[in-house]
Amino acid sequence: MRSKMNQFILWLSGYKKRIFSILVICLCVLPLIPKNEYYLDMIIMIFMWAALAGSWNMVGGFAGQISLGHSAFFGIGAYTSTILFLKLGITPWLGMFAGAGISIVVGLILGYACFRLTSHFFALATIAFAEVLLLLASFSRDLTGGGVGLLMPVTAGPENYIFQGKIPYLYISLILMLAVILVSQLIKNSKFGYYLTALRENHDAAESLGINTRRVKIYALLISVFFTSLIGSFFAQYSMFIDPEAVFASHISIQLALLSIIGGVGTVLGPIVGAFLLVPLDVILKGLLGETAVGLNFVIYGIILIVAVIYFPYGIVGWINRIIRQGKTAVRSASADTLHKPGAALAGLSPEDFGFEDDLNGSTVLEVKSLSKRFGGLQAVKDLDFHIKQGEIVSLVGPNGAGKTTVFNLLTGFIPPDTGDNVFYGKNLNHIKKPHKINAKHIGRTFQIVKPFMGLTVLENMMVAAFSRVNTISHAREEALRIIEFIGLKDKVNEYGYSLTLANRKRLELGRALATKPRLLLLDEVVAGLNHTETNQLIEIIKKINSLGVTILMIEHVMKAVMALSDRVVVINYGEKISEGLPEEVTSDTKVIEAYLGGEYHEYDTATRAC
Repeated sequence: MRSKMNQFILWLSGYKKRIFSILVICLCVLPLIPKNEYYLDMIIMIFMWAALAGSWNMVGGFAGQISLGHSAFFGIGAYTSTILFLKLGITPWLGMFAGAGISIVVGLILGYACFRLTSHFFALATIAFAEVLLLLASFSRDLTGGGVGLLMPVTAGPENYIFQGKIPYLYISLILMLAVILVSQLIKNSKFGYYLTALRENHDAAESLGINTRRVKIYALLISVFFTSLIGSFFAQYSMFIDPEAVFASHISIQLALLSIIGGVGTVLGPIVGAFLLVPLDVILKGLLGETAVGLNFVIYGIILIVAVIYFPYGIVGWINRIIRQGKTAVRSASADTLHKPGAALAGLSPEDFGFEDDLNGSTVLEVKSLSKRFGGLQAVKDLDFHIKQGEIVSLVGPNGAGKTTVFNLLTGFIPPDTGDNVFYGKNLNHIKKPHKINAKHIGRTFQIVKPFMGLTVLENMMVAAFSRVNTISHAREEALRIIEFIGLKDKVNEYGYSLTLANRKRLELGRALATKPRLLLLDEVVAGLNHTETNQLIEIIKKINSLGVTILMIEHVMKAVMALSDRVVVINYGEKISEGLPEEVTSDTKVIEAYLGGEYHEYDTATRAC
């Protein structure tokens, strides 16, 4: 019985390809079944809304950039193809691509302007943009017909995108939906898709791994608005009448987000499932309620959304995916034959992997000269100077609030310095303002508060980092598995970030930074919060990394790690360097003891030396 269940789970784990093939066949046959125009119209609306929700999901789901103004591009597509047909006699088959082109240009401008905003501020900006277009369309009577709208002339013919009967429209809407699904699947299984998911999970971590997050967001937006605009043109031709409220209204954008959230935001089939469930429900409710309870359908929608958020926080498809993942994990645990063995036939790491073909021992990797940063009235870093030689491990220590993490942020492009220079292998990096460009120079980092991609597996986390140096899925996977084995997480390769212990999350983030092949690695409190055994294990991993030729600058409060690892120690207090030297020298410095270590440490250290 158990073996049959395992076989069923393995079969179900490949459900996407099987079900998708069956779904395509069924959808192609479906239009031939109903004869009633009411049901044909319902099916067309399901396909159209599924395609729209899938288009929105490319930016709102995969990239996590919640746009509540997508109706703007829906309206641009509808009005462009209609106006070109009415004013210039251009066939909507061409007009729809003209509308998509205009939407891409507008989306590019909007993306560059609004992707500087984060969280709900971006969503509010997109709402405002759609409302502006709604007002412009309402008052531009000569061009758009204003509130009266535009009526398409009944000149039936394939060349005019106007057909007798609904079957041709049904197949066009089906093709649009399948195209959106296909593109979504291609994105999901590509380097670009990994980047989008990483961006959605954690913006700063994605930037630190070499991802140009702004460019990735804009690409996702442009693909999304292209399809949204095409579907807007289809809607205009199918309805044969448009007005500003029909195509620019905010409820369209909200509907797209709602369908994706309930179906499974960030999944390929989630928006489709949401449309297949909610669009028929909406049509049925409007038919049953009529004018007796106008707006009650929105109340029911709200109840469905609340239930979905409580019981299906990842959406219906997301919930199914989690069950599949749990089943696959159980199958792997139950059968030795199915266990993933990432260490098999994998070459170990070597200095050549990090570009150390030449002997660079003794050369200066990093020079920090008169580095300063002020936040208002707070001088976070002041005239800081230090250097790091090739192959060294240097610790940057100091009390809480001394400015250590600020120094890391200055070195990695997260914040710009006010004055001073960061010189890496003889080249000043002050002109580089973006973390992904710093990473491209082979500088990697971890974070004080660990930032794994919670919704990705250990393998997928590592693949995102590996993509900074390789381009293909297979190569990234191979590189990721080598790093995973190196840091001792091969038995966790298929576990998700949210299920890892703190120690394993720190290993994951350390390995992820290592996967970007840094020559200089910045470690921000990597052993903080770990027990004695975990600390010793991580110290050994850091030594192994250093033995590959990687130079390390680390922030640490655990003096055991500082003393065991450091070639030199730089101590700062209130942003200023107060001491620098060998670990033994620094821990004996009275200024350091007073500012950071305290008398207790001095007494303990003296007693230890005496013993």
